Amino acid sequence: AQSAISECVNELVEYLDEKWEHLLGCDAKHLLHPSELARYADAIHKRGAPLRSVFGFIDCTIRKICRPTWWQRQAYSGHKKHHALKFQAIMLPNGIIGHLYGPMEGRRNDAFMLTESGLLQQFATFTFREDVGEDAPTEERNFYIFGDPAYGVGPHILSPYAGAGERTEEEGEWNAEMASVRIEVEHGFGIVANTWLFLNASWKMQLYHSPVG
Repeated sequence: AQSAISECVNELVEYLDEKWEHLLGCDAKHLLHPSELARYADAIHKRGAPLRSVFGFIDCTIRKICRPTWWQRQAYSGHKKHHALKFQAIMLPNGIIGHLYGPMEGRRNDAFMLTESGLLQQFATFTFREDVGEDAPTEERNFYIFGDPAYGVGPHILSPYAGAGERTEEEGEWNAEMASVRIEVEHGFGIVANTWLFLNASWKMQLYHSPVG
């Protein structure tokens, strides 16, 4: 029965979340260790980014859901015009999602999710270069993530120059160079979504063609 399958999936998801939740947050001991951040930043710079300190790209993805029985207004996205759940993620240049937060109600915006996740507060404890002294300028001492203009600029996050009619030619070129590299985060979300759709379709085909005993 579909209800039994749903229960099995929910149990599995809860088990994985309880056991491996620390890897979905900020794994500063392994995946996001400062030495690894230096490797990511170097790879992004070699890919064409004008900066040497950006190690990943942050974005939110919204996943459509059926209209819920309760909390319909909270789940409704006025921008997308449907009910949904939102997730926040950081895509690393090696194709791995280095941080995942959510789900949250579809009505929430990206800036709200960033605040609620406490991500930047966590970054303040480990996103620094090991080979740079504390007396060095902040921009040389810290690593950063890069997002769209809605995220703004802070000690550990950067975004493009805003104001289409106010940017200089150099700022426009800088935005274009960062955008060409940032597209990788969209590819990351697409890979996850497409893989799930493929596996789901394959599973249904196997179920449909399996012999009935």
